[in-house]
Amino acid sequence: MIDVYDDVLEKHNAILIDDVVKKISWKYDYRSSPSGANKHWHVLCGHNKKECINFGYEWAHNLYDAFTKKLDFIQKYNIEKYERIYCNAHTHGIEPHLHIDDGDFTMIYYPRIDWKDAWGGGTIIYNEQKTNIDKHVLYKGNRLLVFNAELPHQALPVSRECYQLRTCVVFKVLMHGGIGASSDPEQTHRPNVYGI
Repeated sequence: MIDVYDDVLEKHNAILIDDVVKKISWKYDYRSSPSGANKHWHVLCGHNKKECINFGYEWAHNLYDAFTKKLDFIQKYNIEKYERIYCNAHTHGIEPHLHIDDGDFTMIYYPRIDWKDAWGGGTIIYNEQKTNIDKHVLYKGNRLLVFNAELPHQALPVSRECYQLRTCVVFKVLMHGGIGASSDPEQTHRPNVYGI
């Protein structure tokens, strides 16, 4: 399953999210695989509402709430909760690698309203055998991409003509009865293989 939703927020809310993401104090310390030497900018927002608020990213939790309610994701995808929310950023010269995610679904929100198609930075999703590209999703501001977490995927490189930061907000989502589902509503999170 690969779904793309455009204009998911009202314009004034999309502008607010774009602005808040541009003001993030990024950390260039994240490897998206344990053995990967290629790092990128990354910020953990939280594993639940309480952590998001404590870390100063309540807006990220509210963004998840807005998507799931407006687009009826609980009914459509049988969503239980998010396992964690984080933000990633790339510039020209960072070559994202092919990987799969933990959790049941991955939701990627592209906040940069001023992003140009020529700058690249979209996402490609392969079939499970990694033999074909099933979907090439261009980076477009206020666009949300939702797909099965086990599908191999990667961010596309940013053009050398681009002097902007390619940012995204990522939601790792669990479904009722899925791999990380819990009957305990107080459970804060299940650590993933990368320790966050």
